[in-house]
Amino acid sequence: MGPHIRTKNRRHGERGSSIYLVAGSLVILLGMGALAIDLASLYVARNESQRAADSAALAGAKVFVESGCVTSGDCTGEEGTATDRATQAAGLNLVGGFPVTIQSISFNETSQNPQITVQLQSANLNTYFAKAIGIVTSPTVGATATAEAYNPSGSAGGPTYCTGCVRPWLIANCNPSFPGCLLNAGGNYSVASPGCVTSGGVIGAPIQIAIETNNTQFAGVDNGGSLGNYQQSITTCNTGQLSCGTVVNTLPIAFAGQKIPFTTSGVDTLLHIGPGNVGLNQGQDWIDATVCPPQMHAGAFNPLVVQGVVGQDALVATSDSIVTAYIFDGTLPPSVPPFPQLSQAVAVTGFAQIFVTQVDANGDVWGVVLGVAGCGSNPGGCGGSGSIKGPTTLPVRLIQGAN
Repeated sequence: MGPHIRTKNRRHGERGSSIYLVAGSLVILLGMGALAIDLASLYVARNESQRAADSAALAGAKVFVESGCVTSGDCTGEEGTATDRATQAAGLNLVGGFPVTIQSISFNETSQNPQITVQLQSANLNTYFAKAIGIVTSPTVGATATAEAYNPSGSAGGPTYCTGCVRPWLIANCNPSFPGCLLNAGGNYSVASPGCVTSGGVIGAPIQIAIETNNTQFAGVDNGGSLGNYQQSITTCNTGQLSCGTVVNTLPIAFAGQKIPFTTSGVDTLLHIGPGNVGLNQGQDWIDATVCPPQMHAGAFNPLVVQGVVGQDALVATSDSIVTAYIFDGTLPPSVPPFPQLSQAVAVTGFAQIFVTQVDANGDVWGVVLGVAGCGSNPGGCGGSGSIKGPTTLPVRLIQGAN
């Protein structure tokens, strides 16, 4: 009985030890959970924070492009609008399910390449397992992004610029609409007259795109061999990426005399005015080119006015009336017989950003120049790693902050 009693007493003394083992193991498991799950959540939150900063910086930089201040060389007057747009864009992003807080927005006004830097922070993020092991301080993540409105005009290096959403209009670099040329021909195609028209520059200068009556200076672009495709490219734009040096074809001469109704109908849709309406004051957005840079105002048929978001004639930072057109050097077939039988291939040397104000009964498109981008010295394809892609006349790119 002696040995049996000793074994029983020994087992009695070990009772409850498993509870301590389980408790210790649970602490270890919670720690591992805090490390694995909470750190993973913070990593996701950091990526969300960076995306919010990136989108805010890009939205702010886009204001510079649309206002025309990049070509004018001074965007200080647009910094307030850029701040508002960046703040709005940041507010559309959530980090860990909560809105972000903008700490600062700053600007660097480099020559024709203005930059905006957005710094934001997300505090009091949720943790789950860390609190169970005594870590009660809520973590904070932050991110910074810098975006630039990049003007390749006159550059001797740098990336190839590719733009999308180009309307099917060719504009001669030197044409009767301007006292001079848009770009300095040859070389790197720098902007010939930077600045606003109020001080002798090109921004705010009126332009008349007469593709039917002045074929030596303007032309419609063939985006599929039919006037229907031409018209659709006016209303919805050519979404393919196009770079400087791209060769485009003009509409076949067979369509001479037929472009007027297709141009008029396409521009009416673009400007949100009724079919068949021509001229000014038809409810389209309008622009004040007497100030630098020009200021855009909402017309009666602006979607934001129709929805009650802004009032008629209110200042707006962007407009559907803003389009991008091709710039080329040289001349086109004459507008009088004998016509060549084939369309003409033309090399793109730059892009012009235009605020369309009206279309007239002759199918001529009238507008105001908002920006000019020359090709620089790097024409080429859009597929390379050294290219910048964007939907506007001038590319907007992140130069710091993207993951």
